[in-house]
Formats: sequence, structure tokens, C-alpha cells
Amino acid sequence: MMIIRVMLSIGLIGALLVAGQSVYRRLPSDGPDRPNAEATANSELTILLRDEIAASSAHAAIELYAIDFAAAQSEFFAHPHPGKTFDDFLAQRTKGLAPIRARFDEQGRALVKLTAGNWWIHATAALANGEKLEWRLPISVGGESQTAELSGENAYERTKKF
Repeated sequence: MMIIRVMLSIGLIGALLVAGQSVYRRLPSDGPDRPNAEATANSELTILLRDEIAASSAHAAIELYAIDFAAAQSEFFAHPHPGKTFDDFLAQRTKGLAPIRARFDEQGRALVKLTAGNWWIHATAALANGEKLEWRLPISVGGESQTAELSGENAYERTKKF
């Protein structure tokens, strides 16, 4: 009986080691041999500003982060963080990530080359009437070309100074 327990224990430990090594091999590397997002970009994302926002595209900024926004939300809500808002958590999470920045042209159009995968768009725009808009949109990039529209309807936050 003792021999069977020892054999099963060794088998269990071996199976755990093999499973751990399998998961570890699939993780992305953080080393210098890791290609950057722009060098391996194979998808073209066009971001459009709509309505009155396009007229003030000179006062707009856009950043794209290679982060799975839905997974970050799930992680935040699965593990409580007393005294920390989701915005704080997201800022901490994206701090080490280098964003890809884009500029809008006169027609309110920005063109960015990205790798396929989950991205998070963070954009701001100041309108002529003093109003400021902010967008926080998760997007799944795949294929050769895609279009994302930023409008007043899908803005995350709309503020105005009085």
C-alpha cells in the first residue's frame, strides 16, 4: 500500500511540473528579443471622429494600449481593492505599457498599424464650446483593416467648465 502512495505522489508531482512548464512556455517573453507592436503590425485601424468633434480634431489626442480591457475589468472586480477605483487600477496596469500615439488629420481621421489582438483606445478631445470628451473603448483588432468611430454617443465622459 505504501508503494502505491509513493508512486501516486511522484506521478502527481511530475504531472504538476509538466503542466506548469507547458503554461510557462506559452507566456510572452519580456526580454529584448520580443518584437515591438509597431514592427510586427499587420492590421490597419482607422479611427474616425464624428459630428462636431471632427471640426476640433486639432485638439484631440489618442493613445492605444495593448491590453485586454475586459480581462483587466474582470481581474479588478474578482479581487477587491479597498480604497482603489478601477481608474487607479487601470492606470497602474498600463503604467509599464508604452502606448501607441496617433494624430487626427483635418477630417478627423487617424490611421494606426497594430498587431492583431485586444487593444484599448484612450482618446480625448476639446470642443470649441469648452466641452471635453474622453473615450475608453476596448477593441479587438484582427484582419487587414478595421474602423472605429468616436462620437458623442460612445464617449466615456463629457465635461464642461462653467
